[in-house]
Amino acid sequence: MTRGKQKASATLIHVDGHDLEWTLLRDQQWSSENDYQGITVAVRKAGVVKRELILKYPYLGVRANGAWRRPDKPRVTPEIVESAVRAALEAGWEPESRGKPFHFEVPDEAAQ
Repeated sequence: MTRGKQKASATLIHVDGHDLEWTLLRDQQWSSENDYQGITVAVRKAGVVKRELILKYPYLGVRANGAWRRPDKPRVTPEIVESAVRAALEAGWEPESRGKPFHFEVPDEAAQ
């Protein structure tokens, strides 16, 4: 019997007066269409869902000398997500608004 993919549960965080919940959507992966991709996290307002935020983190498999390596599985913590949410808020994401999901490429400094 094979073990299926585990369902991710939402984790609650409080950022700048907003009660939010986040879920890991995708681990790091390689895609022939999009090359190497970092993790992707969905963030939404707790309770009534408004405009969702999609955080796309950089791929963590590049060394300082430019060589590629297979990275360890990244640890996603509330602090890392909070940092990226603050950067997305500064970039214009409004959790109370309605509309299509807001896609945000997390800068390297906010991903650490």
